Order: sequence, then structure tokens, then C-alpha cells
Amino acid sequence: MRLPGVASGASSSDPVCVVHIVRHANGLGWLRGFAESLRAHPPGIDYRLVLAMKGFASPGQARPYLEEVADLAPETLFFADSGFDLGTYFAAAARLRRHRYCFLKCQCRPLAAGWLARLEQAHDRPGVGQAGATGAWTSLHSWLTYTSGLPSAYRGLLPERRAVRELTASMQVEQGLIERPSLAHSLRMRLQTLPNVPEELFGFAPFPAPHLRSTAFVIEHAALTELELFVVRTKIDTFALESGRRSVTSQLQRIGLTSLVVDRAGRTYGPQDWHRSRTFMQGDQEGLLVAENQTLCYTDGDLEERRLLSACAWGPYADPAPRSEDPLDAALRAA
Repeated sequence: MRLPGVASGASSSDPVCVVHIVRHANGLGWLRGFAESLRAHPPGIDYRLVLAMKGFASPGQARPYLEEVADLAPETLFFADSGFDLGTYFAAAARLRRHRYCFLKCQCRPLAAGWLARLEQAHDRPGVGQAGATGAWTSLHSWLTYTSGLPSAYRGLLPERRAVRELTASMQVEQGLIERPSLAHSLRMRLQTLPNVPEELFGFAPFPAPHLRSTAFVIEHAALTELELFVVRTKIDTFALESGRRSVTSQLQRIGLTSLVVDRAGRTYGPQDWHRSRTFMQGDQEGLLVAENQTLCYTDGDLEERRLLSACAWGPYADPAPRSEDPLDAALRAA
């Protein structure tokens, strides 16, 4: 899959095109929370907001959502509610063909004034292919081998396997993904994921597997046209493009472009130093620039849960901190 080039008339001086996903299935609350955060924390530079509206049956069904953000004057694109975030990003880019994008998933909340300016300034550095709010070294390959009792780079870094299963199930209950942990549920989940095992083993590198997370990042259209993309139909497709051997981060690296993480103060970090940014599952995430559901999972976790999440992301460099109440995090939960 190759994206078409930038549309004629598009210029490098054009404002950043901020593409935010809005799913009808999520209800109005997520969009309202994003809009409130955007108003409270201005981007700091000129921008154009585009709402990628997923799963709306008619313009009338979308009207309450658009009325909620009328003051932000968004452009709208409509998509079927199929595929996942990365697929929607690419489909939006193919239709928009603007010079530069900031892609934001539906749960994103900016946490600091000037957040977009910080991301763009980092992206403008020589040799940078993308700049985002969070990155990780997490490896799906090593997670699979560890939880299956096979030799794994996570051995000695994660708790005993039974404790991992119990903690994972507990977090899924807290997030409302399952009603309660049970053996039957665990068996069903394993059976459902068995077809993915070959790709998880061979399509993903062992830990550490540095990748910029696709929740909030800036990238140019020209860079996207250089990548070998594929249609995103399943969750494993999303994982492959985010953290697999053919991830966006890996492909950019092969053509000589790096990926930077940007913290709340505007400091930048290369892949080898992402763990020092304290933006994702590290410390109390005090450096986080744009929050979303996975950062909130860590924010709400107790110290034992934080230790597991931090170890998965950073291995021997994990440095979780006990939870403290941040007013911005409290506001995010309320949204």
C-alpha cells in the first residue's frame, strides 16, 4: 500500500493538520474531554483540526458531536467503523494529502499549553522522521515467549508467570474489559490468539524493541509515502505497524530517520533514552505531554501493577513510582 503524494498547492508553510479520531461507539464523552483539554491547553501554533468520524450512520447522527466542538471549526472526514487507529490515519492522509500531520487517537488529552508546538519543533530537527508523546521498548515477541514459559528476554525482569496472569486479569477488570478473572476466560483468550502466534514470534523483535507509540505523533506526508504500509484489518496488524519488525519506526530508521519522544517541558529523547523521559510507564509519568488510555492505566495502577507495566516497557531500566494525585490526571479520569 502506497499513499499518493502531497496534493498540489500544499506547502511546507501550511499549518499542521491535526487528525483526531472520533468513534460513535465511544459516545460523546471522549470528544468532549478532548475539546476541553484542547481549549485549556492551546497548541501554541497555527493548526487545522480534522475529525476522523468513525461509525456515524448519517450527518444527523454526527450533529451533536459537531455542535460540541463548533468553536474549534473542525473539518470532518467520515469512515466506516472498521479497522484500527493506524489504518484510519493512513486513510485520512490519503484523502487529505496535506504537508504535515499530528495524529491523535480518540482517547488523547493534551496536558500542557504549547504541546503541538513542542512536537513540531522536535520534528523539525535534522534527521527526524517523527516526533511523539510516548515511545516504548515493549516486545510482543518476548511477552509471548515469557507467558508461554519459553526462553525470553523478559525472564528475570517480570514477576513469576502466575503473578503476571493475576495482575493482567486484575487490570483488565479495572478497565472494564472483562467482568472477572477466570480460567475459562484465560483459555478462551489463548484459543482466540493462537492463530497470531507465528506472526507474534517472527514478525516482532525480542525485547528491547524501540517504537514510537501511535497515540499522538507528528509526521510528514512525504515520509508516509516512503513507507511500506499495509491495510490494517486486525489488532495484530496495528501491533505490527506500531512495534513489529516492519513498524513505522523501524522503516524510518532504515532510511536514516530517527523517532523522538517529547516531554511536557519540550525536551527531546532519542530511542536509547526514551526511558529517561518519564512520559510512559516510568516514574509518575511526570513528563507526559499528551495522555491517553494506556497512560491512564498506569496512572491508576497500584505500585505492583506499575512495576509490571514499567518492566514490560523498559526492562532493567524500569523505575516506577508510587501513585500521586496529579490534578491533570484527575481531570482526565473525570472525562
